[in-house]
Amino acid sequence: MWLHHRSLTALVAGLLLTLFLHGTGQAATPAPPDAPLPPGKSVLDDPFQRGVQAWFGAETQLSLPTTPECDRYAPAVAFNYRHKEYLVLWHNNWSGSRDIYARRISETGTLLSWFAVTSGPNDRFQPAVAYNAANDEYLVVWMVNINGDGQTHEIWGRKVAWNGSSMGPEFQIITWPNRTFWSPRIAWNSLNNEYLVAWTALDTATMVPTDVAHALLRADGSKRYGAVVSTDDQPHQVDVTYNVAANEYMLVWRRMWSPGDGDIMGARISAAGLVVTPPGIFGVNYADEDQSEPSIATNQQQRYIVVWQHAFPGPCCDWDIRGQELDINGNTVGSVLHLAASMDDETSPVVTAQPGAQRRYLVTWQQAMSSGDAVRAAVGGDESWRSFDVATYAFWNNDSPAATAGSTGFYIAYEGDAVGDPTVHRHIHGRLWLREVLFLPMLQR
Repeated sequence: MWLHHRSLTALVAGLLLTLFLHGTGQAATPAPPDAPLPPGKSVLDDPFQRGVQAWFGAETQLSLPTTPECDRYAPAVAFNYRHKEYLVLWHNNWSGSRDIYARRISETGTLLSWFAVTSGPNDRFQPAVAYNAANDEYLVVWMVNINGDGQTHEIWGRKVAWNGSSMGPEFQIITWPNRTFWSPRIAWNSLNNEYLVAWTALDTATMVPTDVAHALLRADGSKRYGAVVSTDDQPHQVDVTYNVAANEYMLVWRRMWSPGDGDIMGARISAAGLVVTPPGIFGVNYADEDQSEPSIATNQQQRYIVVWQHAFPGPCCDWDIRGQELDINGNTVGSVLHLAASMDDETSPVVTAQPGAQRRYLVTWQQAMSSGDAVRAAVGGDESWRSFDVATYAFWNNDSPAATAGSTGFYIAYEGDAVGDPTVHRHIHGRLWLREVLFLPMLQR
């Protein structure tokens, strides 16, 4: 059997990780700071606390080969903390249509079952997902070109059992005359057992953004409330998170102050779906340069963090990754975080946070290099920020990362495709980042 060198490396490293992490008749002790690394691993010394090492699991291909083959795009990921596993979704780009598939991954990185979420004659793409611990299920939302014109999109959703064994009917979340709806985002309210789904609306005649809006959905998917959040300055690229300590959502988006000068805006949304006033809509970053593609996360307590790509020096020609912490009221805390600032373009940032009083964040992004695209990440918060490679760029394009926090670390999913080789199709890959790893020496009796 012939294996691509990328797959072979991942397979060997994955077996080594499994053997290293598991054993019988053994007592667990913390790894010493100078402990040797097993093959296929990278190390970040002291990522969160002194004397603790972080370990990277092997890169794993999550999407399966198909006949005929296709390219896969736009991964999204959620963590199921009742069953200690991750769910990664993506859309397949077939000739003439797109559909959405999913893969389960255990908390230790083992590949579990895969299944189709939605398929049909018209495009279904750009999935987003939230896990509902009360009902032990996911709600997946996506864009669908329901009339087949390639331009007019609605937002639809579907409930999916925790292991994909059953699914509810697909249902429409938003449609409107002369509007197309893009890039849905979703958060689950654990106190009210509800969801907030947010999106960007565009005018179908001009394809200019008209508003960012949301819908509150009950656990069964029925709509309880919906509202436009902002119509000012062509708002778009919305993202959302939920903070259980405040029982509020927070939305962030990009608005165009002038052509080529976007700003990052935000709004607290009450559990009733209303903009919390004061402060009303507020600015996260008003820098003179262009800011784009905001992403938001919260530790579910006293902090939010927003990251974005930042044109510096403006108005062009290099994108960096910056961020800003906010308190529970939306006020900025500390100075702007300069997370990535090389001479290469760093774009498409995503941030996630582990819940709790501590501040433990992971930010991931793609970096354009001369011979391919890399995925990089940084961890920080209470401790100093440290960056590292997730997927290198050697004649390979790794793009569009997604990430979520688990109970022991973070999971990062991304697209991977060979540079300049049309026989290699784009697949979805993933890596598990563990914030603490234990050595397992033999217990002598």
